[in-house]
Amino acid sequence: MERQGQPQRVHNARGEGDRLRQEILDAATRILEETGREKALSLRGVAREVGIAAPSVYLHFKDKTDLVWAVLADAYRALATAMHEAGAAAAAADADPWERLRATVAAYRRFAIDKPSRYRLMFSLEYEPKDRTITGHPLDTVYQAWTDAVDTYLTVVSPHHRDEADVLGIHLLTALHGQLALWRTLPHPFAGSEAILIELEESLLRRLMPAPDASRPAG
Repeated sequence: MERQGQPQRVHNARGEGDRLRQEILDAATRILEETGREKALSLRGVAREVGIAAPSVYLHFKDKTDLVWAVLADAYRALATAMHEAGAAAAAADADPWERLRATVAAYRRFAIDKPSRYRLMFSLEYEPKDRTITGHPLDTVYQAWTDAVDTYLTVVSPHHRDEADVLGIHLLTALHGQLALWRTLPHPFAGSEAILIELEESLLRRLMPAPDASRPAG
């Protein structure tokens, strides 16, 4: 029986299970973005949000931890896709390796600024992870995007440093995340100014990225 006042859900047609799964993910994401805590999430609550019976959630996720894991994986995948697309667009515009790398950095920054609740959820959610290693963790998708971007840059600019791509990738991820976190706490007049982030990014890239044999890349 439907709760009084709860809207009747239009059931998916046969073969639309993927759509229901995404609706469940979207509902769980909204709840987690609002609360930032796994404890605030329940499968029954998600089912009410979607307008389905609670057992239907188990057809797609075995438990709450599995659902939280899927929410994070979805968010990290969206960020990694934005980074890859930015680099590809820069390459299609015949940008040099330095500008391609900067485009990837800019995509990361824009995602964090444009989707603040989603970004906070991805990096500050209070939950018990199934796996504390990067390999196999949903964050690995973003880490790989950084490794790919750095490797693309090094392949052209400094090939003998390509074996450092994975290390430099994790350095960029942690450093840029730290800059974004600090940026949100900066006092006036810097608070909310994206210019300070761009300046910090430029400095970070020039310090971390190996330069060409002859000279550093043009900015």
